[in-house]
Amino acid sequence: MGKPLLNGINNPIPDDGWEPSTKRYFPLDRDPKEYKYIGKNCVRKDAREIVTGAAVYTDDYQMTGMIYGTVKKSPYPHAIIKSIDCEKAKALEGVRAVLTYKDLNEMHMNPMMGWPPHKPLLDQHLRYVGDAVALVAADTLDIAQEACDLIDVEYEVLPAVYDGLSAIKDGAPQLYDQFDHNICPGGLELMQLDGKFWHLVRGDVDKAFEEKCAYEAEDTIEFMGMCAPNAPEPPGVIVKWEGGMKFSLWGTSQSAFLLKLVNESVLPGIKYEPYTFHTGGSYGNKQSMTFQTTAATALAYVTKLPVKVYQTRVEQMTNYQTRLGTQVHARMGIDKDGIIRAFKGDWKVVAGAFNDNLQGNIGVGLGETQLIMGKCHDWDLNSDIVVTNKQPAGIVRGYGGQELNSCLSMLVTRVARAGNFDPVDVFAKNYVSDGDSYIWRDGLPWRAHSIQYEQMIRNTAEKFGWKDKWKGWGVPTWTSEDGRYVRGVGCSAIGNADVGEDCCEAYVRLAPGLLDNTIIATLHADITENGNGQRSNAQKVCAERLGIPYENVVMVPSGTIFSPTGVSLGGSRGTMTLGHAIANACDDALEKIFKAAEVPLRCSWQNMEIRDNMVCSKLHPGEKIPLGALVNYWTTVTGYGKHVEEFSTPSCVCVFVEVEVDKETGKTRVIKMVVGTDPGQIIDPATIEMQLQGGIGSACLDTAFYEEHIVDKETGRTMTYDMLEYKTRPFNEFPEFDYNVEESQWDTWQYHANGVGEISGGGAASAAMLAISNAIGTDVSTYPATPDVILKALGKL
Repeated sequence: MGKPLLNGINNPIPDDGWEPSTKRYFPLDRDPKEYKYIGKNCVRKDAREIVTGAAVYTDDYQMTGMIYGTVKKSPYPHAIIKSIDCEKAKALEGVRAVLTYKDLNEMHMNPMMGWPPHKPLLDQHLRYVGDAVALVAADTLDIAQEACDLIDVEYEVLPAVYDGLSAIKDGAPQLYDQFDHNICPGGLELMQLDGKFWHLVRGDVDKAFEEKCAYEAEDTIEFMGMCAPNAPEPPGVIVKWEGGMKFSLWGTSQSAFLLKLVNESVLPGIKYEPYTFHTGGSYGNKQSMTFQTTAATALAYVTKLPVKVYQTRVEQMTNYQTRLGTQVHARMGIDKDGIIRAFKGDWKVVAGAFNDNLQGNIGVGLGETQLIMGKCHDWDLNSDIVVTNKQPAGIVRGYGGQELNSCLSMLVTRVARAGNFDPVDVFAKNYVSDGDSYIWRDGLPWRAHSIQYEQMIRNTAEKFGWKDKWKGWGVPTWTSEDGRYVRGVGCSAIGNADVGEDCCEAYVRLAPGLLDNTIIATLHADITENGNGQRSNAQKVCAERLGIPYENVVMVPSGTIFSPTGVSLGGSRGTMTLGHAIANACDDALEKIFKAAEVPLRCSWQNMEIRDNMVCSKLHPGEKIPLGALVNYWTTVTGYGKHVEEFSTPSCVCVFVEVEVDKETGKTRVIKMVVGTDPGQIIDPATIEMQLQGGIGSACLDTAFYEEHIVDKETGRTMTYDMLEYKTRPFNEFPEFDYNVEESQWDTWQYHANGVGEISGGGAASAAMLAISNAIGTDVSTYPATPDVILKALGKL
């Protein structure tokens, strides 16, 4: 613990007192070329059931007596319920329950969502189109929807506000009495144990501008598309009442633990036992699913039947959480050598109708900004969370860092242009490296350990062909003979120290075969399979560490009842955190087995190793005992391992993009995209390739071109309500794509990886915006750069 934080400002970084970053905590104990499973592609354990359609998803799960819940939605962006009559709906045959805010208040079962808790599940005050007016449960979904139409509501319509800068003005419509000027309190105690953190302060920024900086850039940049990550499977849950205030919960979440943690916190006294099946993608967006869970809980409690609440794709697009909005004004200074030395800014985070813990997004955003400006010691970056009458924003891959990076990476290139520096040099030289210090999301100082990405960035630039393509600032790389078509290139970088986020645990239980000396390892770790193959990769780590065949490792289903504590996959967490816990559990189990072999192998347990299912002596080559022979008959050996949260080895991804712009129509297309990273030891080559390709989708690259939610300011309705109106890239328009994956052995855990996670596409949009600006010879700063934006920049509109 550091000193208590005051006024949202981080603890200071000490000028001295850091230990040298030379100690190696995880020395290589084997040549990586000798790994049998790590770094190799193995058939996924769930491959057959996925490709044959046998894999079970939440929507496939059926329970005896299960009924269906849905929501009566507000047609107005801002209104008060003056009266509500549900009698016709209740009288409809097949209807099991109709609940309004009055009912939940009388039941003392109206959860308060957001942080600090401020948004009731059902409220008389409605704050966006689609806000919940009433909950209905019925024998079929059709009956439930018909009942919603029979509910008679009289509304008092109120003025609405849709952007953060307007919402904080005097006289703007107020969404919550407790949030003056629609500004939510900063800081998140769950992440910031020493105190709330929302204002990054370091050094003397005014003095740094005056004494350290040779060039400056200043601008206001917005990232206000409030884009949809578009996971293929919509949010949905099934809740079953188990007596008292206990409930079983099945959901499309990427984390059973977060389903439990968050939903128990919004309604004290409730206890959940959550389970997850296969999840059809999440992109960081389906974690706690608080509205769906608490709505189904209220209906299950009243009816005493299992209730399924499952959004349609349209509901997912118009009512579920989007990317947060960002409006940032910043000033940046750079010295004569191309090192960024001073930064001052104000960041308005636009939350939509309620703030679902966006304080955590801010903490990560403030941290990630320092990673791309890792040599800067003078900062003043403040933040505010603003609520508006749009659908709620929430957690999406990138978690605040991507949205802020989309703005500030553009400012990095502006200040680089002011000094006529090559942007590749600026990103490469400024990125955080071993020994650099920064404040992370916890408000505490951290020092980078082991990592160094400068050469990886330069190598990726070479693979892209940057030196041949880069002609200078505002100069196209190619122009058609008639001058209509131009091409330009851009680059960016992004990283995240959350590769080490959150403590987690694992058990490994070893059981001998009944008829031979083989060992079956059962892995207990809370990992939901959401499409990226990490359950299989976890079993690879287990097999490698134990020295047993991959096919001899099995894993318990995903659910908090089966495994010790773990936040599962989310953010950039996974490779390092779960890998570390699993490897520690394996080591703990092996120590117990090795000690049983000390007498027959005539050596101490520290001088043993596992090779091909055998315990081998390092001191007496050739002497070995079958692993299974060391586990007593009909008994098991269990190992325990944990990972303790730490933020000292940030990841890095750099992105290079070439675009072509039609100067007559304003249409832009991506010609080429190259992504670079160094995740340390690769655990599974196919997985990392898939991660990097995934940076094109889920509201990443194409937030620069056409992905945005469009709201009708007259009605407050989301016009981009389906996959025809909301523009996203179809498969037949994917660009030429390549990648540079290097494989340093970072000092992180036993297999020396830190992973990639959510940042694979985080820098793509800002790289694309630079490419567009260079192609047409003038700055384009409006996301997304749709044809009208480009034509305006060219002076044609």
